[in-house]
Amino acid sequence: MEAVVPSRVEALAGEKITKVALGWGHALALTEDGKLFGWGYFADGRIGSIKESLETSQLESTSSNQELSSSSLEAAEKLALEGMAKENNMPIVWEPSLVRELHSIKVIDIACGLDHSLIFCGDGTLLSCGSNVYGQLGREKQDVGLLPVDISFRPMSIAAGLGHSLAICQVPSSDVMGGATGIITWGWNQTSQLGRGGPENIPLGVEGWEGETPVSVSGGRVHSIALTSKREVWVWGSGKNGRLGLGSSCDEPEPIVLDSVEGCEVLQVVSGFDHNLVLTAE
Repeated sequence: MEAVVPSRVEALAGEKITKVALGWGHALALTEDGKLFGWGYFADGRIGSIKESLETSQLESTSSNQELSSSSLEAAEKLALEGMAKENNMPIVWEPSLVRELHSIKVIDIACGLDHSLIFCGDGTLLSCGSNVYGQLGREKQDVGLLPVDISFRPMSIAAGLGHSLAICQVPSSDVMGGATGIITWGWNQTSQLGRGGPENIPLGVEGWEGETPVSVSGGRVHSIALTSKREVWVWGSGKNGRLGLGSSCDEPEPIVLDSVEGCEVLQVVSGFDHNLVLTAE
């Protein structure tokens, strides 16, 4: 059944929802008191263990390492679309249900990628679940389910692209007492959407913008965008079809300032699948 006009989710009518995150075929909702609800596709654990039966992602089971290491963006995109089509036959949770593993844990932030999820807990633990075909779960442990990310930095907020993950974290700095703020990324890096080199499945810092303080970050299909404390907008990754807003289709391996919004009071930046949106004050 489809809703042609906005309709209230009755199962959440008694909850005070503070944030909702959407993936491909799954959704998470966070309440004011830190409870987490999930619904949609569940078999690969992308919404936690709401049901008993879990299995690997359809995308993961149809991909090979050789295909994923291809330099062709089109080939990688084809794999993602094939996996999305196969998910039409996956089992579904039709109404929001509490994520059982987190019944005694307060959740403070959530993010959804195509078929993976990130959950940031009040005790500082960052959890991931769902598909790990691109290393987007950021952990060596390959078990299906909700497990900690192998991150050595203290997260402050999180975001997710199609197959990559991002977190604003406190990072060591010789110039700032108590540490600086940086962006840590992991997962799919087909067109430099991680903003760094090095192992893709290990959470590491974005390179090339020392001295900047990020306040928000967002990921698209193969690009990323961030807003700094100076209200500057930085972009990196695939420039195909002008999605970086730089006036070309060139890829950017490291963050670069978006000059076209300089002088504007930028309030918020977000990535769509293949585009960005920037909210400014009038």
